[in-house]
Amino acid sequence: MVLLRVIIVFLLVTGLPPAGMAASQTFVETYAYNAGESDSKLTCRTVSLIEVKRLLLEKIGVYLESRTEVQNFQIAKDTVTAITAGIVKLEILDEQWNGEQYAMTARIVADPDEIARSIDAMRNTQGKMADIEKLRTINEESVEQMREMQARMEQLQSDLLSLNQDAGAHQGILDAWGLYEKAVQMRQTGRTKEAIEALNTVIAGNPTYLAYFERAMAYMEQDRYHEAIADFNQTLKVEPKMRGALFGRGMAYLKTGNREAGRRDIEKAAALGNGRAVKWLREHSGRNGL
Repeated sequence: MVLLRVIIVFLLVTGLPPAGMAASQTFVETYAYNAGESDSKLTCRTVSLIEVKRLLLEKIGVYLESRTEVQNFQIAKDTVTAITAGIVKLEILDEQWNGEQYAMTARIVADPDEIARSIDAMRNTQGKMADIEKLRTINEESVEQMREMQARMEQLQSDLLSLNQDAGAHQGILDAWGLYEKAVQMRQTGRTKEAIEALNTVIAGNPTYLAYFERAMAYMEQDRYHEAIADFNQTLKVEPKMRGALFGRGMAYLKTGNREAGRRDIEKAAALGNGRAVKWLREHSGRNGL
């Protein structure tokens, strides 16, 4: 009780924490997400939450990198950020939704000394590090899957619009109706050959960029890299910033020996936020010929 009073008096007199008591730092960020045609308020909020947390963790990571004890750990910035994500708690300060844009402001209040101690304790604990890496992968892949689903919704809306305007003039869409989703399911359950056959039919009647993308992924699974590149090219003609297609084509280029084109595509995908591309670049940094 006496010690507590001494601490309180010290704080009142100096306005600073006594030696050995670290001051918590407050980090604040705002992220605004522009809704697409297929976005709902929920998808906008989910993406905004993940992205604002990513921005906050990057800011904390930069701050921690300047601390001597963290530098002495000799671990990558991504690892520092991943461990920090498992320690700190995010608080949402404000959310605004006007039907077109979702803006979220959030903060993290963190004690740098406590984070440094936790990093030191966890960096050599394989089980905990594996759990942290798994959480990061889940976040990255979930966002990627969400955006692919949004792309499918946009394509579906476009098809419905065309059908309702003139069903007779869009017989190919009718013929392919539902077959694309079946092909996706076939590929996901390992029936790659059947998926390709179904997608051949889909593309013949309704050659959407998503159908080309799905067939390219199936070709990748069969090591048919040149055919995969051709389909990725078709996808990227329509959606040049489709991250999954850029990463996929980059990997296909690498498999065919075109390392320069492969790395260029993977770097583009990483710059757009593709988690697998970011991970690949991290694992292959500094390697000759890559």
